[in-house]
Amino acid sequence: MLIIYTSHRVELLPLLVNAVKRHKFFVLEEPETEELKKLLSGEMSAGEYTLWMDTPFPKYTEKLAETLLKIKDEVEILAVEPYLQIIEGVHRAVEENTYDEYIKNRTVRKVLEAEKKATGALLEYQEAFMARDFDLVVEKTIKFARADAERFVLRDRMRAEKIASIEETNMAIEAGQIHFLMEIYLKDSLREVDVKSVNLVHKAAEEAGIRYVKNPGNELTEYFIREIAGLENSDVDCELLASQALVYITVVSKEEILPSEKERFPHLIDEVRAARLARSLGYRGCRKFVEKVWFGK
Repeated sequence: MLIIYTSHRVELLPLLVNAVKRHKFFVLEEPETEELKKLLSGEMSAGEYTLWMDTPFPKYTEKLAETLLKIKDEVEILAVEPYLQIIEGVHRAVEENTYDEYIKNRTVRKVLEAEKKATGALLEYQEAFMARDFDLVVEKTIKFARADAERFVLRDRMRAEKIASIEETNMAIEAGQIHFLMEIYLKDSLREVDVKSVNLVHKAAEEAGIRYVKNPGNELTEYFIREIAGLENSDVDCELLASQALVYITVVSKEEILPSEKERFPHLIDEVRAARLARSLGYRGCRKFVEKVWFGK
């Protein structure tokens, strides 16, 4: 069993395909949808599939869909993401007027509570930005990171339990970099199975010949994930990481960048550049930067 830590970047898809090879199943970090079924059955093209998907990464989504169509005869593709499956179910229940019945399920209520808490924290963060108060924005960034971590813990536990219930273990499992609990939970559940992992972002950094620098916002969220999960944790300055995260999201590219012959890993280069800049600043430096760019001070 191989967990493949990756991100929604077109440049990582060749590495993903290589990692998936020699496995019987490829487990997507996606809910099972009618659109995915139609894509894999040939009823829908990659372009049509992307149009149906509500995604902030349309170029990646289309390229991933094309990739799935190329490998589907060599590896069986499964979509296993029970947390997101419940979110899909909520939307469907609203459309079918069965919402009250649907939310009677205890697990559904847990997911909705986690989503409500994270959404509320995100709203507070956005309101703090509108108030143009840097210290308040930092405070709300920390609050959102913790709420986000709570749903990551729930999401990873649910997904690990579902994957562990599948009889087949010869599988490659797609997972975002921040879902490191998946590996811990699967190793605990499947003690007789050899659970390994590979981080494609780190592998890309090696191939590009650069030192990977972690996004400070992800480090902040990971700190809270470990705290909530009861894992050994290192001391961090949450306010500093939150302030650096604000710089990072300001300077990192918001557009999807496609790889080229000249640059195989354009997003990686951009993200490491942004992380290095953010981490070079102390709290006061972050305040000065953010207030100048966002608040016009």
